[in-house]
Amino acid sequence: MKKFSNIMLLVLTLSVVTIFTACTTNTKTEQNAGSGDSASKVVLSNKVFSISPDSKFDNQYTTKVSDTYIELYDNESVEKGNPGLLFAICAFENPKDWAGGPHEKYGELKLNDGKLYDIIIGYPTESQFGFDSSDMPAKYKAMYDARFDIAKTVTGLNGEKIDVGAGAKGENLYKDILNNHLDVLKNDVDSNELESKNMSPMYNEIKTASDNYIDQVGYVYYDVNVDGIDELLIGEISDDANYAGIIYDMYTMVDRKPAHVVSGWDRNRYYVSKGGMIENEYSDGADSSGLSVYILESNSTDFTFQLGVKYDGYTDEKNPWFVAHTKEGDDYKWEKTTEDEYNEITKRFENHVKLNYIPFSSLK
Repeated sequence: MKKFSNIMLLVLTLSVVTIFTACTTNTKTEQNAGSGDSASKVVLSNKVFSISPDSKFDNQYTTKVSDTYIELYDNESVEKGNPGLLFAICAFENPKDWAGGPHEKYGELKLNDGKLYDIIIGYPTESQFGFDSSDMPAKYKAMYDARFDIAKTVTGLNGEKIDVGAGAKGENLYKDILNNHLDVLKNDVDSNELESKNMSPMYNEIKTASDNYIDQVGYVYYDVNVDGIDELLIGEISDDANYAGIIYDMYTMVDRKPAHVVSGWDRNRYYVSKGGMIENEYSDGADSSGLSVYILESNSTDFTFQLGVKYDGYTDEKNPWFVAHTKEGDDYKWEKTTEDEYNEITKRFENHVKLNYIPFSSLK
């Protein structure tokens, strides 16, 4: 089973009820205002790329520019004494430099000199238009909602165009992985060989139990950690509620290359939970079972532990309920809890994300 990191992170959501964008790299060196004749297009540039917001937003925003990013601020929010950050558009050569935090990959920009940049939309992490209102002002919302259209105008300084979705969309990232799994499903491979290939042993069990096994294993692309990059999830297509959404193998992108994250099996199941979390449900015997909740770190195969509960009658037959809020290496820091708290936590995570798996038979 995969080893998990013990760094604690908060769940990150892409919303503007949140104080600062993590796109910042250097001291801001330039400040521009969105203004001008509606007949002419405003062009905002840094040392890597330029963007051209729609002229309908002229006079509405101010920008702060550094070598590789452009931040856009809502003037009205700033005038009222609020930070006013709408979003930032950033360019990074190294995925490690932006991974984690409130970032969403939108595409890639390849320059004529061969340099490749991830184009990232950076989000604030606290309310930018005032804490007295949960609703975005209309003008703020209109420009925030246009962030993808604005990012689509990213152009290199020598005219190079952004490749929207490059390095982010699953259908372009995992073709070799899918072909490898298809080969395995077509051939007789035992459980030990599957594990040696970093594949779930469940494929062998499914093949043994069913003649139409190739219709019962499927794949789907799903952005698990909400960083704009699809993961590849492979699991069982089943009408059984216990198996709906089950994940047998998970792959992600690390430094722009596919990487295996984890394999699951019948007694060690993985699911996607709402809010960008991964659930691991496991059983160690008739009187021992548990649930652990993790976040998949961006540009990494590591999971960050969030919360765990277990029922362990082998340790304490009379009071078998335990909870863990921290984990060091492979060791959970278990504490006794009540049956009510145990049930409340398990109920909170019982509704898994429904994954619409595409059967591998469609790849034949």
